[in-house]
Amino acid sequence: MHRLSELAAFVAVVESASLTATARQMSLSKSTLSRRLTRLEARVGQPLLRRRSYGLEPTDAGQVFAGYCRDMLDIDRESRYALEQLSERVVGQLTVHAHPLFMRGWFMHNVEAFLARFTEIELNLVTLTQPPTGGSGVSLCLWPGELGDCGLRSEVVGYLTRGIYAHPDYLAERGTPTHPRELADHQWVDMLGERRVPLELRNDSQRLVYRLAPLRLRARTDQLVLQADAIARRGGLGVLPDWTAAKRSHAHPGTLCRCLPDWSLPALPVTLAYPYGRLPRKTVCLLDYLREAIPQAWRI
Repeated sequence: MHRLSELAAFVAVVESASLTATARQMSLSKSTLSRRLTRLEARVGQPLLRRRSYGLEPTDAGQVFAGYCRDMLDIDRESRYALEQLSERVVGQLTVHAHPLFMRGWFMHNVEAFLARFTEIELNLVTLTQPPTGGSGVSLCLWPGELGDCGLRSEVVGYLTRGIYAHPDYLAERGTPTHPRELADHQWVDMLGERRVPLELRNDSQRLVYRLAPLRLRARTDQLVLQADAIARRGGLGVLPDWTAAKRSHAHPGTLCRCLPDWSLPALPVTLAYPYGRLPRKTVCLLDYLREAIPQAWRI
């Protein structure tokens, strides 16, 4: 009989292609994660993963088995939800903190879906612009970036890849950069403060790294939508999560263009933070719901 912890570890490794990233995401040591995979392969009776230069990838058997693993995990998750609904009501008030980056779009959509499922829960949503701490009364927080030792248990549930974007008309007027050294010659929209520190760009195919000097910050906002609006108004180049830029481009075609597509910025972790110890059932239910609702694009 397969253990669900091993199935979950295998699926996570297939999706991330990285033992290190999966261990961090699941709050496990690499040795513990490796043992789970080894036991699973021994139980299945054939290799499920193989190592490549860019990371791990499933074998043919692993690709087939991963699909069944996802089905088994889905069945387990749905059965637990069904039994919880029968055994105990999920009721009460719950305060959720989130950075403004998440308050629009994906987060609100899933909060509404959660409330539709758990009809006796009352949610109080609070915007948080400073990293949460253990003494701040936070019961659950969705935060962009790693939190380190903040007095709360933090769990990285995904990553937002990022790129440099501009309006096509701005690039037509000022020229499209072909190398990071040309970025310093452009206007920058930096309302999120990304350029207060050196900006590191990587070209993995050519194994190149380029560090762009920081800018003096003239205006600041914590609203990603204002940053995107300023870029779309032809204000200059700016950093945006690729997922956000894709959603905006779908709604407003032709307003954003990714510069230097062969170069990437460090991905931004998506972190769930909550207190240590036993959590109220309403908090556990929302945590489980958000974990499962993380978009596939954030898991890579």
